[in-house]
Amino acid sequence: MSEVINFLKENTLIYLATSGLDGNAKVRPILFYFEEDGKPYFCTANTKPMFKELDANPNCEIVVATPEFAWLRISGKVEFTDSIELKQKVIDSNELVKTLYETPKNPTFEVFTISGNATIADFSGEPPKTFQL
Repeated sequence: MSEVINFLKENTLIYLATSGLDGNAKVRPILFYFEEDGKPYFCTANTKPMFKELDANPNCEIVVATPEFAWLRISGKVEFTDSIELKQKVIDSNELVKTLYETPKNPTFEVFTISGNATIADFSGEPPKTFQL
């Protein structure tokens, strides 16, 4: 599991795919903020289409790649949290998030994790490594 978190720490710009409310796939960049109890955490605003899509259908997939073409893919379900402590930790971890939301009690501020299957792979010919989140 630490291998997944280390991959995210070294490659924080991630692409998240959702099922759009119009039925079409949607992909957008998001940032990884930290790990807590073996789970990666991310954030968004509940005013954004991404939140509405994940609220309607929590199934999603994220992918991130290195310049050397190794990649991490996580397929699973989003779990939103109301934890003030986790929200504060996200705010404290990123100046842009702090500027946007100011406080963990901001009513539009949403923090989430993804539980599911993670795969780290590359073009080396070695079998992919799989993990359960």
